[in-house]
Amino acid sequence: MLDIEFNIRNLVQKFILKISKMSWGRGITIAMIAFMTFILYMVFTLMSRNTDLESEDYYQKELNFEKEISALKNTNKLKEKVKVTLNDTYVIIQFPNLEELDSIKVELYRPNNEKDDQVFSVQESKVVMIPKSKLKKGVYEMNIQYQVKRELYMQKESIEI
Repeated sequence: MLDIEFNIRNLVQKFILKISKMSWGRGITIAMIAFMTFILYMVFTLMSRNTDLESEDYYQKELNFEKEISALKNTNKLKEKVKVTLNDTYVIIQFPNLEELDSIKVELYRPNNEKDDQVFSVQESKVVMIPKSKLKKGVYEMNIQYQVKRELYMQKESIEI
């Protein structure tokens, strides 16, 4: 035990002696090489990551933002809102008793993977049932758009499958 401790102490003393004999130029060179290696590592690591846009047509969506705001205001005026429930096999979307439900569009956005986004369009139905088997596990941002008598309504939800 003492022999191992003596060897470690001896190695540390030799290392400190070599460092103390090192010139400033060599120290600065080693520090610059270490810094450049770190920067190159960060560049290659960050460049290899996938950075998807929220959507490919974000400019067009930005132009339609005013319509989205008015649709959200229309939804806030309603007494009954769309109810979203989850059970073991389905995501169930129940619409309130509205007179004429013209069209329904349900968009499910997966924030971390664009390939998992889903869009469902339905005509004249008060209940939409989306099988969970079509969806991968994770968090989805749900945009429910529906039209009643040519007036657009929108409700946003966040669900976890």
